[in-house]
Amino acid sequence: MFEAESEIERESMPVDVLFVGGGPACLAGALHLMDLIEKHNEGVAAGTIEGEEYDEPMIGLIEKGSEIGSHGISGAVLDPRALDELIPDWKDDSSFPLERYVEREAMLMLADEERGFPLPFMPPEFHDHGKPIVSIAKFQKWLGEKAEEKGVMVFPGFAGVELLYDEDGKCNGVRTGDKGVGPNGEQKDNFEPGMDLESPVTILGEGPRGHLARILMNKYGLQEGRNEMGYETGCKEVLEFPEGTIKDGFVYLLAGYPLQNIFGKGPFGGGFIYSMGGDRVCIGLLATLDAEDPGMDVHYLLQKTKMHPKVREILAGGKVIKYGAKAVTVGGWGCMPKLYAPGAMIVGDSASFLNAARIKGIHLAMKSGMLAAETAFEAMKSGDNSETAMAKFKEAIDASWVREEMEPTKNFHAGFANNGMVGGTIKFGLSKIFGSGEIEKLHADHEGMKKVSEFHASGKLPEQSAPGKYPDLEYDGTYIIDKLTDVYLSATKHDEHQPCHLKVADTEICATKCAEEYGNPCERFCPAQVYNMVMNEEAGRKELQVDFSNCVHCKTCDIRDPYQIIQWVPPEGGDGPEYGIL
Repeated sequence: MFEAESEIERESMPVDVLFVGGGPACLAGALHLMDLIEKHNEGVAAGTIEGEEYDEPMIGLIEKGSEIGSHGISGAVLDPRALDELIPDWKDDSSFPLERYVEREAMLMLADEERGFPLPFMPPEFHDHGKPIVSIAKFQKWLGEKAEEKGVMVFPGFAGVELLYDEDGKCNGVRTGDKGVGPNGEQKDNFEPGMDLESPVTILGEGPRGHLARILMNKYGLQEGRNEMGYETGCKEVLEFPEGTIKDGFVYLLAGYPLQNIFGKGPFGGGFIYSMGGDRVCIGLLATLDAEDPGMDVHYLLQKTKMHPKVREILAGGKVIKYGAKAVTVGGWGCMPKLYAPGAMIVGDSASFLNAARIKGIHLAMKSGMLAAETAFEAMKSGDNSETAMAKFKEAIDASWVREEMEPTKNFHAGFANNGMVGGTIKFGLSKIFGSGEIEKLHADHEGMKKVSEFHASGKLPEQSAPGKYPDLEYDGTYIIDKLTDVYLSATKHDEHQPCHLKVADTEICATKCAEEYGNPCERFCPAQVYNMVMNEEAGRKELQVDFSNCVHCKTCDIRDPYQIIQWVPPEGGDGPEYGIL
């Protein structure tokens, strides 16, 4: 018999404020909160501020990855606006993980499989000259070290799995996941129960489609009456070149083939290429998850992008050494939920803090975390963690440069989703002259997928030569990489003797209805080849096999599954990808 949940003895730890997630939003928030406390204490000591000093503030931060930065992946040409506020002397800090500064930039329009040309100008939203290029994983690690130096208690390897509530129903912290649990829920010899981190203020910044953020939003109806969040999936590779090859900092933005063309055919999205330190170059491709094509495979599209002659000119001689994938919140201001509930706030990608018109969100995430920290500090001083007290966070967002930047682009994603490339471009241009107007309605991403018979005249999806491989690509293991090899390059690891963290509510749908209507799109849209339809000879049909050990925690399946029967929940803390340089 397994031990009942109510019988498990758990350690409890009270903290003053709890940050959930080791990304830029929570790290910046934790750092800023410690600065606020330090300035408060100095003022109290000097007699310029009334109140008591906080001698040993308990500020906690948990991260599901094995260390801060291990799950960090982003196109990282950094707008330093928030960083300038948080750490004004960062440029003089020899430990800052700078790859390069942007010295030249261009936008490449890829017209078709062979033709492409640079645009004669860069749209003003995309100007990055002089900005720092960073590895987001290294940047997060650097921020984490700064936070620990300030006294923040950082707990890597701990996944938040449940929200805690006090007797009044207010959020009161987080329970971390148990470790050492077998595939069927049994306790193994190395079983360690999760811990209850109790806090009057909990700040959720788990990244896109955050597990706890979704629980909070469902409990308090934070998305009601608003657009569902819009997402793209991005796949990203780092290529290494012979020593001395990469001489300057450059950024290329990619539009068109193999994504949406000027006639609106194909999924909306775009790509980027930028140089890094150590003779490395990064390429990434993002495609919207409301795409009509049930066979859309972003990993495949990334390989097709690398095949283009104009891209090969840039990347010739490079060898892929690292891979990652993640969902990206692209709905922006137009899809932002209510940001607060009693005892809790949502920040960063979990709350859609990204400007899709600029393809930038790190600075917005950081600022959201900093403003949440200011609200949390006021709650610390007053002892008030009510919904009214947490609402000051939204007031601060509205009064800041975050709203100034994000609100004018609130319909950028909707404009392209509803009107195609040409119509979306015209509409966005007009919005800059006449204003963005009311928020445009968007359907949930999974509702955009068409059935195979509606999208393909043949009624079948294009054949694969093998799972994760396509016959029109010549995989060489160096430049053109199959999906499983890229998963290996992500250094993803999971203890396979644990419950599967990808919960499929009804696998019978996969074997029958989904196979007939959509051709089992999970085999393609998953950028880590987690989902495979395998022949069951006894049943005489293919059935779903979930290879969860491949999972790179991108959340694509949770978002794009047309039946919404897949739910991503956190695996054992410390499992997942080890990005390091992405």
